[in-house]
Amino acid sequence: MLKRAMCNKCEYPLRTCVCSAVSQIKNKIEVIILQDKNEVNDAKNTARLVALCLTDISIIKSDDIARLTQLQNSCLSDPRSFALFFPCNNSQAFEHHFASLQNNNLGTSTAVKHLLFIDGTWRKAKRLYLRHQWLQSLPSFHFNEPLERRYRIRKTSINNGISTLEAVAYVVSKTDDMPSKPLYDLFEKMQSFWPSN
Repeated sequence: MLKRAMCNKCEYPLRTCVCSAVSQIKNKIEVIILQDKNEVNDAKNTARLVALCLTDISIIKSDDIARLTQLQNSCLSDPRSFALFFPCNNSQAFEHHFASLQNNNLGTSTAVKHLLFIDGTWRKAKRLYLRHQWLQSLPSFHFNEPLERRYRIRKTSINNGISTLEAVAYVVSKTDDMPSKPLYDLFEKMQSFWPSN
């Protein structure tokens, strides 16, 4: 069986290439995505779209021990330089704090240098969060108001569940005062090749 021809730039099959919709965003604060290993090869995953748009981004796969250890050490040595976007018992409403994030601080002398997201199904993302206790030491944020869900091709049983791209687009539009349209245009392009659920 012949392998599908792939685009060298976006790494999608040529027939579903999204390069025509890629427009880069020069984000001011680094975005880090901790990605569940099972999401890596999922064709509907949105983290790879985020990586095509943002100029300052790192995707760390959950089974990449070396990079995961490096992230852990950074989080433990300077937790206040991170903002984790994950709803949990001690998370704060992002909408009440984005002004301080925009100014790169959380009321401390330490600048926020990294916006951290967990990429995976809700169950797998929660498992990653609980497995890596160092994540629980980070300042964490949830969204106070439900966002419009634009992810048509992948279902979720979680109320107000959104994709990683949607979460990143919302946060970057606030903290960096950047337009989210390039991310959503790329998102729509990718979804146009799939039947809606």
